[in-house]
Amino acid sequence: MPNWCFTSYVVTGEEKEVCDLYEKMLSLEEREESLVENGFGKTWLGNLVTLLGGDWNTIYCRGDWSNLEKDDDNGALRFDTETAWNDPDEVVTFLQGKYPSLEFYFITEEPGMGYYATNDVEGDFFPERYYFSEPDDPEPYNYEEDEFDDFLRDVGNFLGKELKSIAEAEAAVCEYNEDKEFDEMIEIKVYKV
Repeated sequence: MPNWCFTSYVVTGEEKEVCDLYEKMLSLEEREESLVENGFGKTWLGNLVTLLGGDWNTIYCRGDWSNLEKDDDNGALRFDTETAWNDPDEVVTFLQGKYPSLEFYFITEEPGMGYYATNDVEGDFFPERYYFSEPDDPEPYNYEEDEFDDFLRDVGNFLGKELKSIAEAEAAVCEYNEDKEFDEMIEIKVYKV
């Protein structure tokens, strides 16, 4: 069984291409049955690859999409994917070949391997760079790049330590979590850009 990777996308570009991709994805969602038999259903990424003339046997498509929506002004398309092991980069590369004007901005999380990343360098759609959750707190803290000091301060305050770097924070969190039950643990994430 794979580790599951969760990725959110914002796709921008020429309105015509944004709308076309949206309409094709929506048409697959609205079908009675899947275009190709698979274990993921109608929103399997392989269905989209097939609809656009690609071969799902040569493009890694192990996953599906959800939460499809288009901005009212047709400026952006948004959706999430759940895929095995990592973000569906082969599918995105294929889509960029079909829609040359489109830019795919993403933020991705694969907790099993501690992989957290984004390609949104400017933080226009995904400004999060750091994440901190305390036990029993339903609202984790998300920090933008310029809030690095706030992130270290808040984690340090919780642990009762002064932290000066990510490495110190990660080591302190590991030490704290060592003898805790799962629901007592704290979590930090650092998104690679």
